[in-house]
Amino acid sequence: MSEGLANLDDLRISQRELDELTGLDISETTMGWAYRQTAFRPERRLGWLSGQLLTLGVTLVLCVPAVLLLVRSMSGDDVRAVWLALPVGVFGAIALTIAWVVYRLRAGKWLIMLSHLLDEIDRFNETVAAVEILEELANKGSRLNLENRADVLEALHLTRESLVCGLMTERVLRKHQQFMARRQEMFSSIERNLATLQQLRVSDEANDYGRLLNEAIQIGTSVHRELSMFRERR
Repeated sequence: MSEGLANLDDLRISQRELDELTGLDISETTMGWAYRQTAFRPERRLGWLSGQLLTLGVTLVLCVPAVLLLVRSMSGDDVRAVWLALPVGVFGAIALTIAWVVYRLRAGKWLIMLSHLLDEIDRFNETVAAVEILEELANKGSRLNLENRADVLEALHLTRESLVCGLMTERVLRKHQQFMARRQEMFSSIERNLATLQQLRVSDEANDYGRLLNEAIQIGTSVHRELSMFRERR
């Protein structure tokens, strides 16, 4: 392999690297226990359906024997009762499969940021693959050639660093979801308290109470402005 192709191969974000950066098992349709937003695209639909059939098979293996054994023990080895209970086990397996799918869909909504990042990484890897094909064709004597190769590689390198940084940031935010929720409550509390202070503003600024209240309003306004700017930057 030439040096150029080796460099391009190093730029690609591998499956193993994705698993390590996210702390989840990433595939084309899933991220951990959640479904990716692009899991239902036509090119990925077959893989998704295969996963559901596998899940249904596992639940059938678990549910049907359990139901049949339970009915047999309760009916005193009544064969007819056992056969009548068979559809119950099948429907139970189907219900569990549907519940599992719904759970993974809901989990995917909580990981919407990660899902978008993974889509961007897919597009990035496809771009790297396209550049790699051009490089290989050029090495084979084709008239197709990659112009400004150094600039292209630099752009790909910077894009890769941005995507990796995004994955690391998403993992930290996901790890501290409760803290982020508490911080949002803090923003809301400051806004409520500031609104209350503004309603209590007095016109007589010579009054000691009025002066202190207006100073508190100014401080609250400054804090609210700084926190709002920080929230917009985030």
